[in-house]
Amino acid sequence: MKYLLIVPILFANFAFAEIYEDYEPSNQVTELTVISVQPNYMDNYLVNLKKTWVRSSEIQKELGHIVDYAVWTSEVANSPNLWITVTYENMGAMQQTQEKYDAVNKLLAERFPESEDEYDTISKSYEEIRKMVDHQILNRVIFK
Repeated sequence: MKYLLIVPILFANFAFAEIYEDYEPSNQVTELTVISVQPNYMDNYLVNLKKTWVRSSEIQKELGHIVDYAVWTSEVANSPNLWITVTYENMGAMQQTQEKYDAVNKLLAERFPESEDEYDTISKSYEEIRKMVDHQILNRVIFK
């Protein structure tokens, strides 16, 4: 009977976690885009993604607009089968400005002048082979 009285006390200690005392959200945020690429098009999609989105992401990372980016795929033939992440220093860094936009486009034009028409063609073809499934802004939890 004594043990039955101790059990509620033990649970009470764990039931009231406090933010910034027991855990806290990271300042960095990760934007997650979930995509379903049609069967037999993954290789094509990834090659074209490298020519468009990856180039732009590399420049954004170089300029300090983003912390990192990644592309993830699944070996299982399920849908969705591709995840794209972009990590920002904080929520404020996600805010786009014309200055950021112009800086990225300037470097893209300098480094890949021959690819402007190709970029448009590739970007327009994405809708034929993929479906955007979800989009989330994630906060990593840091436990103390």
